[in-house]
Amino acid sequence: MRPMILEIEGLHSFCGVQRIDFQALGETGLFGIFGPTGSGKSTVLDAVTFALYGRVRRVGGTQGIINTGLDFTRVKFVFELMKDGRRKTYWVERRY
Repeated sequence: MRPMILEIEGLHSFCGVQRIDFQALGETGLFGIFGPTGSGKSTVLDAVTFALYGRVRRVGGTQGIINTGLDFTRVKFVFELMKDGRRKTYWVERRY
């Protein structure tokens, strides 16, 4: 799987819409997720997990993932998969 775009809103500490363009980040073939404690590194991974599976296991469900200032969370994830030797683009959007 190759991540392309991730949009996060209302997940953990992210109130407003945050958009991550993995294509731009991965132009050199490699990127890292790093930053100080509390900067949202785990939230980025939680967003991908929530998009793909509809829950975030490490917080025990969906209720604990919504930002305390909002009454919803939304994640949109666009990614590519290789299938039959060709790249196919998929997207999933979840709102809770």
